[in-house]
Amino acid sequence: MSSDSQIQPPPDPADVAVERALHAVRQGKIVVVVEDVSDGGSVFAALPGQYATAAVVNELATHARGIVGATMTFARADALHCQALERKRAPASLPRYGISIEAARGTSTGISAADRSLTVQLAADPAATAADFVRPGHIMPILVPIRGCLERAYGPEAAHDLTLLAGLQPCAAVSHVLDGLDPLLPENAERFCEVRGWPMVRVSQVVAYRTHHERLVHVVSEGPVETQQGPFQIRIYESDIDGESHIALLRDSPERAVGSVPLVRLHSQCLTGDILHSRRCDCGAQLAESMERIAKYGHGAIVYLRQEGRGIGLVQKIRAYALQDQGSDTVDANLQLGFAPDERDYAVAAQILRDLDMTEIALLTNNPHKITALRQLGIQIVRREPIVVQPTADNIRYLQTKRDRMGHWLDPAQG
Repeated sequence: MSSDSQIQPPPDPADVAVERALHAVRQGKIVVVVEDVSDGGSVFAALPGQYATAAVVNELATHARGIVGATMTFARADALHCQALERKRAPASLPRYGISIEAARGTSTGISAADRSLTVQLAADPAATAADFVRPGHIMPILVPIRGCLERAYGPEAAHDLTLLAGLQPCAAVSHVLDGLDPLLPENAERFCEVRGWPMVRVSQVVAYRTHHERLVHVVSEGPVETQQGPFQIRIYESDIDGESHIALLRDSPERAVGSVPLVRLHSQCLTGDILHSRRCDCGAQLAESMERIAKYGHGAIVYLRQEGRGIGLVQKIRAYALQDQGSDTVDANLQLGFAPDERDYAVAAQILRDLDMTEIALLTNNPHKITALRQLGIQIVRREPIVVQPTADNIRYLQTKRDRMGHWLDPAQG
């Protein structure tokens, strides 16, 4: 056997961090989950609900110091009669709490570590029913979507996913980590973990781990399509992550340079810009420019994602338009509707690129967040190519908001 064949690639940092966390979770120990993908920026301590002994719950409460909650799916919360609490105008980053619960038997005041331990263990027990709890109580259910952190890239979702990845019951006891009176900042989490001896994992690492190890997109149809920019191959993917159908528009010319990396554009659906040619944004112009450049380059793809309105959907996007007509910019309009400035997620895109064997790419983008997100998901960005279209009187404010409030590069020399 040659020496070259014995050389192993270095372990993926996300895999290493997640496997370390999973080892602790399987032993019933506490792990720290740091939000670094979405806009939350919180730090959580978590442990598997089924192993929530009085001693470890006391350790969690003593050193994390936040309110102890128990993660569960929305369906599970409905079954236990602890449905989601309505919180008007709450930011998307806040956990989705349900009606608080307490074990109906075996507790006293409900606040002791033993009482909270019993309630959390019961929440993790698949045989437990609504009759096994009283409401309100001292444990806050934290409701998570069925697809976990691939749908909401926040701490409780990642903690919930760790219990599933560890082969345990899907329930995690979770607490915000406080530093004095204030939440612990993510940049201080590593030092906190060193002091406590708790392993740390980032939400991006859990997302990347799941993206690497789970096949979550499936080709349902494909065929040729003739466009104004020439022939492409269209491939339709169905996604287990968001339940949507997404498109890959492929170009692979025999004249392309040997060894060239594919040129890729991630384009979020914009019905108003792409189809109706709205002058309010630059989306339609960027799509046409991307198709032209990929056709000329001869090798690449447009991954067309069903993420209308930066992920808030068409209905909310039109409502945001009304707020913009009253003076709000695109960021403030989203915030006023209860959303983050940008709700998009790129786990689906990373899965599609892996299926296309495009894990090293040149990326057509002005958005630094896309580069960060794809790198966190294991896609190597060999180079960035700007895609700047000429601003107009109708979209200049929109573009300035992208630049000034979202950090987009609108000068080709930037980035």
